[in-house]
Amino acid sequence: MSSPSILSAIQKLRFILTKEEKLKWVGIVAFALSTSLLEVVTASVIVVFAQVLNQPDIGQKYLCMLGFSDALTPGRIVLYIAVIVGVIYLIKNLIAAAEVFYQNFTIQKMNYHFKKKLLHRYAEADYGFYLTRNSSLGVTVVGGDAELMFSSGMLSIASILSEGVIFICLIGMVVFMHPSLAIMIFGISACLGLFVVKIMLPQFYRWGQRMQEAALNSSQNLLQFFHGFKEIVLLGKREAFVNAFQYHSRKKSRIQAIQTATNALPRMVIEVLFVGLFVTTIAFLCLEHESPVQMIGVLGGYLYLGFRVMPGLNRVINQLNVFKAAIPSIDRVYTEYNTVAAKENYVDIPDFVFDRCIEIKGIFFRYPNIEKDALNDIAFQIKKGECIGIVGETGSGKSTLVDVLLGLLKTYKGSLLIDGKYPVNSYQWHQKIGYVPQSVYLTDDTVESNIAFGEKEIDESRLNAAIDAAQLRKFVDQLPEGTKTLVGERGIRLSGGERQRISIARALYRNPEVLIFDEATSALDNKTEARLMETINAVSQSRTVIMIAHRLTTLKDCDRIVEMDGGKVKKITNVINKENMSEGS
Repeated sequence: MSSPSILSAIQKLRFILTKEEKLKWVGIVAFALSTSLLEVVTASVIVVFAQVLNQPDIGQKYLCMLGFSDALTPGRIVLYIAVIVGVIYLIKNLIAAAEVFYQNFTIQKMNYHFKKKLLHRYAEADYGFYLTRNSSLGVTVVGGDAELMFSSGMLSIASILSEGVIFICLIGMVVFMHPSLAIMIFGISACLGLFVVKIMLPQFYRWGQRMQEAALNSSQNLLQFFHGFKEIVLLGKREAFVNAFQYHSRKKSRIQAIQTATNALPRMVIEVLFVGLFVTTIAFLCLEHESPVQMIGVLGGYLYLGFRVMPGLNRVINQLNVFKAAIPSIDRVYTEYNTVAAKENYVDIPDFVFDRCIEIKGIFFRYPNIEKDALNDIAFQIKKGECIGIVGETGSGKSTLVDVLLGLLKTYKGSLLIDGKYPVNSYQWHQKIGYVPQSVYLTDDTVESNIAFGEKEIDESRLNAAIDAAQLRKFVDQLPEGTKTLVGERGIRLSGGERQRISIARALYRNPEVLIFDEATSALDNKTEARLMETINAVSQSRTVIMIAHRLTTLKDCDRIVEMDGGKVKKITNVINKENMSEGS
């Protein structure tokens, strides 16, 4: 199996860059050309300096061209030429340093902006998109592959470009100085290049693929280990999970070691090649019967070129290897970037209002890669201010129906509209909803940050109102630091009832028109559930409420109860009048 070409990977990189970022690459190219021109100037001055050390009179001619006196002593000539060489070398290295800083800062800024853009795409993706994926993939792509794409991919291209231009210019100088010598160097370099392209680069691509796979698997094992730590301890499976991580981590480390060690080989080969070429050059010049004085200038230039070009050539080969190893990451990021490009999932409706009802008309929904419908011909209406209970066995479709009502899942048939005209997959509909899930997600942060959830500037009046409404005041007042108390990762320091009340407070913080409780009490004991239901009933006044539960007793205060079975509405019961309604089937 042949590995993808470097050119195709570069084309993918170009695709994900903005117009402004492509213009910044023009700056990187300009820096590379400037540095290579200065390298040629420096090399030329080194050749002159080598000649002047042997024949100071030659230096006098150059100095006269620069406006110096034509009656300088040999010592002064050598001194002035040496100072000129030092100044040119200093300027060249200052510009080279500026180039390195510009390359790194520019590319890392691109890295930051791209990861932000990619995360925005993930945020705008359809909720159903995440139901078929492992969460560790997104973590690996944003935190690993995207990072590699820039730090290894784009920085490698920038280094190859810079060193490559310098290499070509300096080799051009060798051609100018001694064409026959240049042909010999080109022949040896071509053999080395063929070895790199045909043998080393494909191998580095394969190592990159294996490292990518090992990184994903080890990341997945780590997430499973920390998220399921309680069950792992209780079931005595510590060694199994540690060994699973160790296997993939060892595989990744082994490939990394081979790759790093192999990267060092070109330097050794190039050093041997340089010394061999140096000896060959001396023999070549001696056979042409050049005098030692004539040889000094050429050898001085050759030595400088060798000490500059050989490390540069080594860097080019190393960076080619690094880039080839990064191609699997570039491919995955490119695929992900195009896969999650689904901004049309949610719409912006500035004039959105909810005045009358939620109309559900014959909706059908099916999960990806599943043949059976999860929702089948659901049809009923929820009036504004009404409290609706949805009950059914596990797998009856009640949670799926709520996800459709939330606008997170798209139906393939039927319609679900607010007031008969506004779709539920709109940002404005989400702003009107307070959602309380069965398993609340709490960040490793303070109580107030978990209630405000994602807001940098917390509104104290809304925070206190939400705490009071969720009947959290007594609990908060008992905490050592009040609302500033840390709850621990996923609220591990809190009881189930406390976590659910924080979830209710989070929903109320937005002062929503609609409250949706998705089996919010199913994981609680009867006593805790009873207390929490009092809270739920209190905060549900004057709001539209949709409540999912396993037990009918939990829904005794609802206006109507929708019973579901096998993805269908079995019946709808009017709780107040105790009469069965004929809607649904």
